[in-house]
Amino acid sequence: MGEPAGGDRQEGRPTFSVLVATYNQAEYVVETLESVGQQTCSDYELVVVDDGSTDDTRARISAWLETFARAHSNRAVLETIENSGQSAAMEHGFALCSGSYICLLDSDDRWLPHKLAQVRSVVSTSPAAGMLMHPLHVIDSQGQRTGDVRPKRARLPDGDLREEVRKTSRLVAPATSGLVIRADVFRQLVPMATRTFRTAPDLYLALGAALLAPVRALQEPLAEYRMHPGGQHIQTMLSTEGVRHWVDLQAHVLAHFGIERSVEQNSYFLRHIFALAKLDQKPSRQVSAFLRLVRATWIDSSFGARERVLFTGYWAVCLLAPRPLFRRLWRAFQVKQTGFDKIGLGKVGAPGPAKLGHGGRR
Repeated sequence: MGEPAGGDRQEGRPTFSVLVATYNQAEYVVETLESVGQQTCSDYELVVVDDGSTDDTRARISAWLETFARAHSNRAVLETIENSGQSAAMEHGFALCSGSYICLLDSDDRWLPHKLAQVRSVVSTSPAAGMLMHPLHVIDSQGQRTGDVRPKRARLPDGDLREEVRKTSRLVAPATSGLVIRADVFRQLVPMATRTFRTAPDLYLALGAALLAPVRALQEPLAEYRMHPGGQHIQTMLSTEGVRHWVDLQAHVLAHFGIERSVEQNSYFLRHIFALAKLDQKPSRQVSAFLRLVRATWIDSSFGARERVLFTGYWAVCLLAPRPLFRRLWRAFQVKQTGFDKIGLGKVGAPGPAKLGHGGRR
């Protein structure tokens, strides 16, 4: 379609393909797309896949794209598929992408205007990087920042992480909108192992990309991650079936990459295994799961000594707690760790729009 606005497109394919997979996000999707249209770097194409929305998401996207086309010459594609889950929608969208890098964007999140420009400057000096990632400011359902940054507490790792990730399966990474994956690396990750689970493609993609090539991390938040009081992930983490689903998903992803034994060094994964033993009322499994979790906590390099002591004490209290008390302790832990306390503790679990396949990163 010719040169995009700003005239910085390279010959042939664009540097970036912006991939948005959406489902019933009519309330936010235009705001999301506006954040793409406002990028200071115009070396991109836009690919949107509507995963069979039942609201007016598609109509709003179509109207926005008509306006976008009048002001930009960037290639923009919208396709609708039968509802199949975010992993399938991403796969479908990837097949439509022609860019050298795939920039993922959740359809209720927003990018800061200089996001692509910042990423492009790193790409130009780090061609070996198979994935680039950056933190995310957290915003509430009204678009106001809560003061939190995701991932919480941890600095994003940078460099060749392949050996460490294979050994520990531990990767501190942002949610979907903070991930940029080189197209040839993305291609090696399809078909996606998370298709049967419909959710958490960001966990799979980030882990897989880190196992395939070096990673570059920008420490500046370049996007805004929207959290809803009724969000899918927090509701999932508060139910026995939801935690079981998450444990099964984690096991499936690790087995797909042949690193299932590394779970013994991953305190993030093992906390869910421990929680499931408590919620399932399986006393014989609770002590074993607790000991596995404590061992992993003490060898987790992302924790300091004080954090290790505090976590060990907290999980010990959880081990001894009867099931009703554990449910309250687990809920408090999830709310605090995910940052839902900043958007209204009392509202967690209430009905509301859910992120499509939010992976719930650390």
